[in-house]
Amino acid sequence: MLQDLDQLAARIGQLVQRTRQLHAERDALRLRLNDFEAEQRVLKQRAADREAEIVTLQSKLQDHDGAVTAMLEQAQQAEIVLREQLARETAERQALESRFSARETELQGNLQTRDTELQRLRVAAASARERIDAVLARLPGAPSGEQH
Repeated sequence: MLQDLDQLAARIGQLVQRTRQLHAERDALRLRLNDFEAEQRVLKQRAADREAEIVTLQSKLQDHDGAVTAMLEQAQQAEIVLREQLARETAERQALESRFSARETELQGNLQTRDTELQRLRVAAASARERIDAVLARLPGAPSGEQH
């Protein structure tokens, strides 16, 4: 019976030792669990911060998209206005070129007419000079052989 008691005491000692070991492991596991939970909270906070950052960036992106769209519409309107102005000025330039071309043709015609008239007047002046010289040569007392 003493032997049974010794075995029982040894067995109880082993159980106490095993219980202490299990308590130590439990405490170590609790510490690890607490560390993991703290790390999880940190990671969740980081994820929440990143999510908030993403939401902020998406909002900024939408704002920028709106601004770009507005600028694009403004640029398209400006392009339309400039193209209309270009078309008007091109038409005006063509009209001016046409008018200047017509005026040049008219002035060329006038110049040609005046050149023809000038030639006719020169011929008439030369003819008149010859007749005057002939008349002067026939006058009494006119020097002979002298020409004007």
